[in-house]
Amino acid sequence: MRYLIVQDWQNTKGNHAGMVHMCRLLCEKFPTEYKMIVKDCPPPLKVRNNTILKKIMVLYDREIYRREYVRDYMRICQDMFMSLKEGDSVFLLEYNETQPTQFELACYIKKNYPYVKIFAMSHLTPSYFRHEKNVQKRVLKWDVPIDKHLTLGSSLTDYLVTLGIPRNKISTGFHYVDNAYYKGSAASINNPRRIITMGALQRDYCMIAGIVKETPEVEWVICRGRKATVDDYFPKSPNVHLLGYMEEDELRKQMGLADASLNVMLDTVGSNVITTSLSMGLVMFVSDVGSIRDYCDEKNAFFCSNTVSSFVAAIHRFAEIEDGVAKNMKNASIDKSKMISIEKVNEWFSLVEKSV
Repeated sequence: MRYLIVQDWQNTKGNHAGMVHMCRLLCEKFPTEYKMIVKDCPPPLKVRNNTILKKIMVLYDREIYRREYVRDYMRICQDMFMSLKEGDSVFLLEYNETQPTQFELACYIKKNYPYVKIFAMSHLTPSYFRHEKNVQKRVLKWDVPIDKHLTLGSSLTDYLVTLGIPRNKISTGFHYVDNAYYKGSAASINNPRRIITMGALQRDYCMIAGIVKETPEVEWVICRGRKATVDDYFPKSPNVHLLGYMEEDELRKQMGLADASLNVMLDTVGSNVITTSLSMGLVMFVSDVGSIRDYCDEKNAFFCSNTVSSFVAAIHRFAEIEDGVAKNMKNASIDKSKMISIEKVNEWFSLVEKSV
């Protein structure tokens, strides 16, 4: 049996994306091979405002928070502990997250069930790790109870190797997509072209607005979620549509009406926005950073440097290409998404299990 231990984050809760949905699909499609254990999203860590004792109290709060989280994991895993046997595997799908942490759980399993294989997935970017103090010391310490690390992109694999984890102890996989729910078509192309931009994390709205202002020949759909304060960045013109928070079905509808997806990123190891855009058959405008070339190539994407002029030049080219060429690029995105389906995740997990 493969036990999937996963965190239910608020931003993907109940959606057809995120790690909980991946686990649910694996359990539904392969019920004799998988069981999942879900840990609810933790409450926000409260930081006390007393300026004199602030540093001491922050450390105290974090330690209390960590201990409570470890106790929660031990509680929800009791049934698994009673069932673990030789040949079983545990997949820790939020590894290297420091708040919350799955390290203590990994140590407990390794000590008490040494015959069980432990796989640890990290879906953080190298740039995230670089902001952490003493990252090499911690990563190597957390490596000890793990049989194999799983990453969602080659850039993270390379980075972990530079920290001292042997390359043969890492398996590079991919961020999955539910291509039964996110199922696009390349049958039609809008004239003018319609480009959508989505995602709430690390969005540089000033840069996106600069790109929009320089490309009046295309129709823009800006999904800015609950950040209404960014509306003033964008021109008040008929070709620009600013949309607030949407339920998943409505967002999918908007993706289905678009031709392309704009993705301005500082780093990536793959994301829900990238993979769902592929599965919806969107041409990709992407920052050429991180592991993006694990997911895209010149057949379906325009690779850009992180400058307004680079993205604008690519969009100008896209606006001028023939409809048939645009349709070919959309079809290429759909073809890419077939290689990151839930069935492919099962194949990946099966192969990595046999490699240990």
